[in-house]
Amino acid sequence: MEILRQNTGRLSDTVSLPNTSLLTVARHMFSLHRQMKLQEKKCKEEIPALIAAIVPPDQFSFSSKDILRITKYYQLALNLVCENIYLIPEKKLNASEHRNILQLSIFMPLFDDLFDDRLLDYPQIEALITEPEKYTPSNKIDSIVHALYVQLLREIPARDRFIQYLKEGAYWELQSLKQFNSEISEEELTQITYNKSYYSILLFCSVLESWPGAAMEALLYPVSGLMQLTNDVFDVWKDLQKGVHTIPNLYWNYEKLEAVFLNEVRSINTQTARLPYPVNNRKNFLIRTHALNAMGWMSLQQLREVAILKPFSEASRKELVCDMDSLRQQLRWVGYVRQLCNTGKK
Repeated sequence: MEILRQNTGRLSDTVSLPNTSLLTVARHMFSLHRQMKLQEKKCKEEIPALIAAIVPPDQFSFSSKDILRITKYYQLALNLVCENIYLIPEKKLNASEHRNILQLSIFMPLFDDLFDDRLLDYPQIEALITEPEKYTPSNKIDSIVHALYVQLLREIPARDRFIQYLKEGAYWELQSLKQFNSEISEEELTQITYNKSYYSILLFCSVLESWPGAAMEALLYPVSGLMQLTNDVFDVWKDLQKGVHTIPNLYWNYEKLEAVFLNEVRSINTQTARLPYPVNNRKNFLIRTHALNAMGWMSLQQLREVAILKPFSEASRKELVCDMDSLRQQLRWVGYVRQLCNTGKK
């Protein structure tokens, strides 16, 4: 599988950070877990209040399932992207940035629904993005998306950048509809997998008051690719039910996929090691980044074992879904995070 990427430097030029200990990983992940529990409670209060200030409650309100969906989106964007990027140079998100991240986390799932539920055609979505002040919504969800979008454009620091990345994201979201076609090539599927995730991440970066810079932009490409691959390996069962084709459920070469996965981990580690910031900050960035990647790696191992025995169409949900709830799995998870943080060391 050829990964189409920006030029991020040769892996032969590998530099590395000192090894990260298991204790350091465990402490950071425990702290992050506590933080996320507090975020869940906060989101239950803030999401309804925020949407009510933009859209009258008698016109629209979120169900508890909707709020959970938004919360997960918010936690991913906050903890693994925005706050993680700021963690390296020891910056703190301010109240305005937090609000923008939450507003965008409400906006994006609804914006995705415009594609997924065929609520608008692409020219209408393009018109919404490029000329929101002139745009006239055509349905209820469209109206709410429009109201959220206009509000975001009033508050974010770089309107033109935000619009550009939303246009890029919309393009790749449109391309992702090709994933319902089993004839999609591996190369095209890889491009879609990486780019739709990459421009979503850049969109969240564009609500920050400090742009991450060229080195971080390059680093975020393999980060975004593994983020989407992890999502795809976890969702193999769900995607099969929906008829959505992804790299792990359409192209079964798991030895090749594992090699790609580890190559991206090495690229992330090497690029992080080159950043001119304190060692501990860069280590903590990798711990958060690989916390998600380790879950993807564990799921890959499980899918590889199933693929040896039977087609996925004959496998049960239990066989295809990586269960992370048991203590044994969580301990393995911490161990894999450490391994990924130290992958590629000289």
